[in-house]
Amino acid sequence: MAAVKRINSSDKPRKVHWRGWLLYLLPLPLLPATIVALSSGHTGAALARALGFGLAMLAATLIRKGIRLDYEGQQRRFKRRASTIPYRIIGAGVLSLAMFIVAYWGIFNDYGLIESVIFALAVLLGSYLYYDFDPARNDPEIAAVGITTEELIELLDEAEDRISAIERASKEIKNREFKDRLRRIVREARAVLDTIEEDPTDARRARKFLKVYLDGAQQVTEGYVKAHRNDANPVLEDNFRRVLTTIETVISDQQEKLRENNVSDLDVNIEVLQMQLEKEGIT
Repeated sequence: MAAVKRINSSDKPRKVHWRGWLLYLLPLPLLPATIVALSSGHTGAALARALGFGLAMLAATLIRKGIRLDYEGQQRRFKRRASTIPYRIIGAGVLSLAMFIVAYWGIFNDYGLIESVIFALAVLLGSYLYYDFDPARNDPEIAAVGITTEELIELLDEAEDRISAIERASKEIKNREFKDRLRRIVREARAVLDTIEEDPTDARRARKFLKVYLDGAQQVTEGYVKAHRNDANPVLEDNFRRVLTTIETVISDQQEKLRENNVSDLDVNIEVLQMQLEKEGIT
């Protein structure tokens, strides 16, 4: 299993990571150089420079993605490889190819084959020394249990965003009963995310539940706040209370099923919540 300790986005703000952004700036001189080559009639050199620029930008994107995934894995303490794809290694190879093309074809033949290969190898070595390559670990891939690291991070981040939206909306609700129930719902939702991080085996099945559950909870809470600003509505309050009751019940059952690794009944619980939300006009 992948033992994980969750770090809530509400507890710790996400940092902006600038590592790797320099790779987007370094190829920029190739753009005016391409224009100069075209105006001078050196079509081959212009194409080589344009191709080198495009490959360098692609390499920057790949390396940046590898850096981000590795950071996310460390933040969430995944005891698994950060990615099933070695983005930084591929990016470094693409950047080396860009360097070779520009040196060999884009500098009016000032550099020969040997020099161009040396330049490419120097770029590869520099990428390794400065940005490192993707770590090779013996831990199993998250993809081996049916979900990639990228998908798991996306699932957890989207869920956290919806939970935060529910918390923001609940602050505008004056009814103490509803505020307490929403607080419990948020707590239970984060407990489900903890369970998924501790064991991502059921993450694909839980994705469907979290979408219905958190989308529904967010919509019904924000809808209640919007409709209740003008005047009290007993019918609206009764509907809201029933939906909250259903959500609390279903999330509790869901958490138990995930802990027991019993996914056979999850779809049934999801359908119960879906029907209740549709009945109350939430979805």
